[in-house]
This record gives sequence, C-alpha cells and structure tokens, in this order.
Amino acid sequence: MFFQLRKIKRENRTGKIYKRVKLSNYLMVYFSEILGKGIFDINKNRIGVVKDLCFTDAQKYAQVLGIIIDNKMLPWRFVAGIGDNEADELPFSVYLNKEQKAIKFSEQKGTLVSQVLDKQIIDISGARIVRVNDILLGKLNNKFVIIGVSVSFHSILRRLGLPFIKLNQNNDHIILWKDVAPLSDNIGTLQVRQQSEKLNEMHPAEIADLIRDLNLEEKLMVFNNLSKEKAAKTLLSAQPEVRESVFKTLSLKRIVCLLELMPVHESASILSLMPSIYAEKVFKVMKPGISAKIQKMLKYDRKTAGAFMSTRFISLPYESTVNSATEIIRKIMPMQKHSGYLYLINKDEILKGVVSLRDILLAKKETRVSKIMKKDIITVKPSTNINDIFNLMSKYELSILPVVDNNNKMLGVIRMHDLFDTLIPHRIRRERILRLKNI
Repeated sequence: MFFQLRKIKRENRTGKIYKRVKLSNYLMVYFSEILGKGIFDINKNRIGVVKDLCFTDAQKYAQVLGIIIDNKMLPWRFVAGIGDNEADELPFSVYLNKEQKAIKFSEQKGTLVSQVLDKQIIDISGARIVRVNDILLGKLNNKFVIIGVSVSFHSILRRLGLPFIKLNQNNDHIILWKDVAPLSDNIGTLQVRQQSEKLNEMHPAEIADLIRDLNLEEKLMVFNNLSKEKAAKTLLSAQPEVRESVFKTLSLKRIVCLLELMPVHESASILSLMPSIYAEKVFKVMKPGISAKIQKMLKYDRKTAGAFMSTRFISLPYESTVNSATEIIRKIMPMQKHSGYLYLINKDEILKGVVSLRDILLAKKETRVSKIMKKDIITVKPSTNINDIFNLMSKYELSILPVVDNNNKMLGVIRMHDLFDTLIPHRIRRERILRLKNI
C-alpha cells in the first residue's frame, strides 16, 4: 500500500513583504484537514477518528508525539502515513503500520494542538499580534512536526469546510514555528523561546504599539519577557492608560528592582508618571543613594534640562595623561553607554574641558589630556528649556551637551536622542522607525 502527503507550498509573512519559504521538500498537511478523519489499521479496519494531536515543543520545530483517540494517545510510531490511498480508493485518512490488537495506547503527553488554535501570538517579524487559525504539519527526518501556524482568513474558511471559496489573495500566511511567541503561560508546556531575544531587539515604540490592544494578562506576558531596560523604555513609550494598567499590576519589589538598574533620569521619568503616594512607597524601599538622586532630579521642571539629563558620562581627572585615560576608558566603557566624548573635571568637579575618544586614541601615551582638550565648551544649565536646548544642538550640530550649575560644576549630559523622543510626536517616531526597518 503506497500513499503520501500532498506536496504543497505556502508563504511566510516577513513584515509587509511575502517571501517564498523553501518547504517543497516537506510533505505537509494542515491540522484542520486531518481533524475528524478516520484512522485505519494495516488490515484497513477503522479504529476511530482523529480527535487531536499531542506535541512537545522544541527550538525550531515541535514534534508530534501521537494522536488522541477517545482520551487515549496513539503513539506516532504506529503511524505509517497520512493521505489518499488511490489504489483502494480510501478517503484521506491516517493509516497505521500494525493491526489493531498489536497497537499499544498510552497516556496523553505534552500539549494538545487544539490548545494552540485560536490563541493570540506575537508575529515578531511583522511586529503585530495575530490569531492562530490553523496549524501546518509536516514530515521531517522521519518525524512528524509542527512547521508553522497559519494566520490567514483563508485558513478559517478551510476549517469551516469552505476552502473552495476564492479570495483576492488566497495564499496562506504562514509564520514558522521558530518565530512563534505565545501570549499566555497556560498553553500547556508551550514556552517562549528565543522570541524573548527578538522582542528585546525591537524598538520600544514598536513594542508599545504592539501591546496597546492586548488585555492586561497579555500585556504582562509581553512585558515580563523584556529585559529590565527594554521594559522601562517600553513603558516610557506606551500610552498613559497602558502605563497605568501595568503599574497597578506589577509588584512594588519588581518596580524598585527595575528602577534601580535604570539610568537615574529614566527612573525619574517613570516615577513622575506615578501617583505621588505610590512614588513615596518606592523611595522607602529603594537604595538610599539612588533614591536621593532620583528625588533631586524630580525637583526640576519636566520641560528643562535637569529633568532630561543623564548622569551617566565618562569624566577624567584634569591631570590625566592619555595612558591613564585609556585605562579608565577600558574599565568604564564596557559598563555603560557613551557618546564618544570624555569630560575633564578638577577635584571640585568643575568642568574644565572636553576631549573626543578619537583624539585620545591618536595622541601619544605620555601626553597630558589637558593639552589636547577643547576648553571652549557649549553648556546649558539645569533650568534651560528643552526647546532652547534642541535649537542650540541643531544650530551647532551637537549630539550631546554637558549640563553644569552656576559654578560650572558638571551635573550630567543631554543627548539628542532623549530630546527626539520627547519633542517628536509618537506617530511620527513610529513612521520613522518603520521606514528605517524596511530599508
């Protein structure tokens, strides 16, 4: 008896571009096409119908373990094939390699395929939330696996038994299993794998848009798979109602842990969005040193340099040589983001000059950094309005500006991208990000 799965090709959605996926070597079938179909033993005796499939999750594909028949699992090792037996004119069915009395059923293992159907998932490549309408199965290296999920309207018609209805675009949109990230913890043993890493590669504004229309449980599912830094930036980019719902759900310990690992100015930005009563609770639990810095920054007007400046910058003692400066850079630079500029300050933390990393690398080791620094520095005060700062940086084409007090004591730096996030409307930022992504 010879039969095989039909060879079919499907398309995978990547952003707005449909790319052909090389699946022609797979023998594939949809879950909706075998659900309810008959199961025949080697003697052509019908022993039941397909009620469901069990699978176990894996990095690239999910392996099918067996078929559910009347609350029992028929292990996949007894399956000879799926398809049409044209020689005997049998219907599209599941055919076994043993007679019924030789088949040993077992308890259900793994996750049911039906538990994945109709679930919302994250399509990382397309930066969107989609619903699983069908499951694409296939044979790979003598194993039967889940290749991907179908999210098209055409797959709904197929499940309803109406595949003959023709649409303008009737190609199935397949998201490969390795690119699937579920939005709920209660899908059996299904787990978020490398999708956490992919989520963290997305821009915070994209993630904020992604979670906007999810329910609270799903918002937290996405949020909990982000790094602490990315989670904080996503909250800053999110709509006020999204921030409010997340804040109400997160534990005080979780919020404090997140804020302590963030730059002070970003922590202050988030705390400024919280009710003052809740902020006071956070300060009581937070480390005293960090709490004092954040509270000091919160005293500044929200539209001034003091509220937006970062206290993370690389400073050098005024007496430094290029050799000693290089050693300091090697220790500090891997631990924090930098702009390529270093600031020379004296023992009273008075700003004396600025030098670029490039100038440091090109100078001789014994040279004093004060000999190659620039003394004529453009600075701003903590009370300077952010619109004035933006105009100043645009006029002189500056990517960063030092913030000093009335005595020229170095307090922090303002970076252009921080102003960009504040001054440019969210819609324009979103469009800019998508344009850059599609280049």
